[in-house]
Amino acid sequence: MKAPVRRKFRQAGDYMLPGNNPARQCDEALCRVRDGDMTGLETIYNMLGRRIYMLALSVLKDTESAKDVMQETFVRLVNGAHAYRDGSNAQAYILAVTRNLAIKLQSSRSRELSYENIDEDARGTVGIDSNKPLSALDALSLLDADDRQLVVLRLDGNMKFREIAPILGISPDACRKRYQRALSKLKTYYS
Repeated sequence: MKAPVRRKFRQAGDYMLPGNNPARQCDEALCRVRDGDMTGLETIYNMLGRRIYMLALSVLKDTESAKDVMQETFVRLVNGAHAYRDGSNAQAYILAVTRNLAIKLQSSRSRELSYENIDEDARGTVGIDSNKPLSALDALSLLDADDRQLVVLRLDGNMKFREIAPILGISPDACRKRYQRALSKLKTYYS
């Protein structure tokens, strides 16, 4: 009997056996963490590491803070894995933990800094020079936090609206509509 062939899955570095469902793999990995087997964290990192980082980055707009949130996400998964129910949407659970941690860090930072004491450039105002094209990160910074998260999860995370909706706490239809509006905002900035 032949050994199963490994196929590439979605992103570089992510592999799965043919016939296995990525959602099931993520669920099983989180259940292993819950049961004390920390090899499940490696599986989660390989499957969702980039998405976790990009989601945190879309909220915080700071690479070091995004890395901190990514680490804290894995700490929370270990500490809170006992609360996870088998068969739930593990990916949505993990990304919701990431999103909540990033929002919490962002709000604690905004309380630490007084808005009046920050000069105009540091407030995040983006000067748009019509002769110079915007980078992708500059364009995303023009969107509000929720729209930015939605666009990052959809385009970079290659996720479906029904997968993103529970993370953002909205319906798939509302998710689709917000995505269309966010893209139209970006189109107006580029035209």
